[in-house]
Amino acid sequence: MKRGFKVTTSETHGLSQRGGKVVCFLRFGNKRDAPIPMIGTADLIIATEKSTILDVLKYSKPDKSSILIISDYEKKVFNSDYPSEESFLSILNENSDNFYILSVMSFVENYENLKIINMIILGYILKYLPINKEDLEDSLKNYFSGESLELNLKALKDGYDL
Repeated sequence: MKRGFKVTTSETHGLSQRGGKVVCFLRFGNKRDAPIPMIGTADLIIATEKSTILDVLKYSKPDKSSILIISDYEKKVFNSDYPSEESFLSILNENSDNFYILSVMSFVENYENLKIINMIILGYILKYLPINKEDLEDSLKNYFSGESLELNLKALKDGYDL
């Protein structure tokens, strides 16, 4: 918003409280769009839990140009069928020529906080967004201070350096 982009968001509510998945949409650009993209139109899709990418692949572009960013974090839900790694990669290949599975779980031990995964992913996706790292760091300074600010800035850098 600092750069003049029009921003719209949407998310599903209540599902995470019951152990379910939450799907959020964030759209930004020079014009204000509906918060939920049309199927087959997403430029970038991010999954903070590995299997959730399978639920939103319908938003990826038919020409396989959508960028998929997937965390290696897995939250096994009771009685859930997870595809094999081979099957999972095959599904991703069928839907995108540009997918990346981020090894964010290796950072969790250093941070002792699972929530930091989001900041690591945000740092990584900066290379695909028309937002520069310095502007984002300035924004973080408006929301965090002290140790919390330092932790988030470090996580942002770790993700950016992946």
